[in-house]
Amino acid sequence: MDPTEGLRCSKSRILKGKRIVVGVTSSIGAIETPKLIRELIRHGAEVYTVATQESRGIIGEYSLEFASGKKVCYNITGLVEHVTLYNLCDAMVIYPCTANTLSKISLGIGDNVVNTTAMMFLGHKPLFIAPGMHKNMLHNIGEHMERLKNKRSVYIIPPRIEEGKAKVPPIEDVVLKVMEVLKGEYRGDEGGKKILILSGATAEFIDRVRVITNLSSGKTGYYLAEAASRAGHHVEVIHALGMEPPYYVKSHKVITSREMLNKALELGRDAQVIISCAAISDFIPELSFPGKIKSDRDIVLKLKRNIKVIKELRRAFPEKTIVGFKAEYGLNKEELIEIGKEKLKEYDLDYIVVNDLARHYFGDDYNEVILIGRDGILKEFKGRKSEIMEYIVKEVVR
Repeated sequence: MDPTEGLRCSKSRILKGKRIVVGVTSSIGAIETPKLIRELIRHGAEVYTVATQESRGIIGEYSLEFASGKKVCYNITGLVEHVTLYNLCDAMVIYPCTANTLSKISLGIGDNVVNTTAMMFLGHKPLFIAPGMHKNMLHNIGEHMERLKNKRSVYIIPPRIEEGKAKVPPIEDVVLKVMEVLKGEYRGDEGGKKILILSGATAEFIDRVRVITNLSSGKTGYYLAEAASRAGHHVEVIHALGMEPPYYVKSHKVITSREMLNKALELGRDAQVIISCAAISDFIPELSFPGKIKSDRDIVLKLKRNIKVIKELRRAFPEKTIVGFKAEYGLNKEELIEIGKEKLKEYDLDYIVVNDLARHYFGDDYNEVILIGRDGILKEFKGRKSEIMEYIVKEVVR
């Protein structure tokens, strides 16, 4: 059985159909390489591995074989593996890359399977280099680093400078760079759609220090983005306070409801589906004080009703699929459904998801929701939020 079975595209399909060769050298950072391989596979890539003989002392052959589901190549034989892999694969990632390997690639030296394979890719197909070494060594190979940076299709991902070492960069940084280069422009492959998600709690300024906000965790938006990416859609998220979106999803940070609306009006032009699960402030201070209000006296705040972001989005985009979320507190099922239907009609939504915070409060990993559609669809979902958002995406994105 392939140990990667069930793993491919478990996070997204951004790298689906891409073949990537990962080169491993004898930096201690090689203990992280299986994680990188697995992360590439989770986004759809098929991964092949080449490794130097010296790397065997850092990371075992079986670990790399388990990570990719394929045999590891340590030597070039009569099968000319370096040529075969170049013809087969879309890109090469060297993770980690020692000072020795980086310098040899810069000088055009190919004396092992990793740097020889890199010489095939150099200047022809994307070559990603993730250095891992002592910072003194990094300093001393600066000339080689600069030479490679100036080569066509070579991408050097900066290491982390910690404890006197240039540690191999985070896996997420490497995967993001690979995605950025390889994914190209979105073309709606395999029925995927462009989805814009509004997430998190907005905040409204009382003065330049204090705000009015709510306790929304942002988890619903996170799981929606995760589920939509896994389903093969192109996802962007506008998020305020709360949980950050998945690292591989393009996101835009805002704070206030006005900022969220403005960004949604800008990005919504290209979206086919807009899902607003953000906890957007219903009331805002009538006045926002400059500076910081002194705390030596009582103050009275006057609040006014806020704009309805989802109403403005429908007005701007009458042809798009728009999905709203509505949280209430302490209502029974019939009352929830009634409010959901009212809001669905009031804002001319395609779907609305309603829930009762008295049952599962902000931040809970579980929820009970009712999905209502303009065509009369009425479905209930209970369980983990991550699972519920899978169902929601399947229902509303068609």
